[in-house]
Amino acid sequence: MKKLTIICGLALLGAACTKEAGLTYTEKDKIYFVYSYLYYGKVIEYDKVLFSFGKHPDDIIRDTAKIPVRVMGQQAAKDRQYHFSIDKDSTTAKEGVHYEVLNPQQTFGKGLFTDTLRVVALRSQLSSSHIKQENARLRLRMESSDDFDKGTTRGAVIDLYINNYLSEPKWWKKYEGFGLSYYHPEKWKILMQFHPSFRDENADYPMDANLVGTYISSLRSYLANIPTYDQETHARVLIDKLVP
Repeated sequence: MKKLTIICGLALLGAACTKEAGLTYTEKDKIYFVYSYLYYGKVIEYDKVLFSFGKHPDDIIRDTAKIPVRVMGQQAAKDRQYHFSIDKDSTTAKEGVHYEVLNPQQTFGKGLFTDTLRVVALRSQLSSSHIKQENARLRLRMESSDDFDKGTTRGAVIDLYINNYLSEPKWWKKYEGFGLSYYHPEKWKILMQFHPSFRDENADYPMDANLVGTYISSLRSYLANIPTYDQETHARVLIDKLVP
């Protein structure tokens, strides 16, 4: 089953610097990485992106991770080029093993304030163990180019984590108090079968709290009546505990 990833409701929020009447924008535009979501009306920004193959079917061995890139400045009537580097000292992901070769020069599309850097992630050498939880980290650092200065500290560096297990969705802990209890990938798989809204690991809340309570009750009943086991330890999965 499938990504991901990551990993609360994600929203890629565009931003722009606009000209005021009578003023001329003369500074060189800046560029930076941005990854953000809306939480209780507040924009939360992260310095990392999580991409997981955990929800992919087993035959999907490559897919594309997307990292938003934003301009601090003006839109342009033509494509522009930006540069980044790979921080090898802080990177554990291996080129050609965990991700395909990246061109350090990328195109930022004309007329845009936010574009997307695409990284092709590779699955075959990633462990699917929920216990070990292997994450391959790719750290990218924005650099200056002919078209852009790199931004300030904010957004200058971003980490892409690539994994192959069902990492806990952001909304899980918000529902623990409704009886969902501890996180386990088998429990999440069942919830995804119950309703497609549960597939979005990045959602702020997949659904109304009153409605989700009904699905949690159904999950409790399912696990009590249909034996479900941890694939590594073979312990039985119940709503509130693992039974050896």
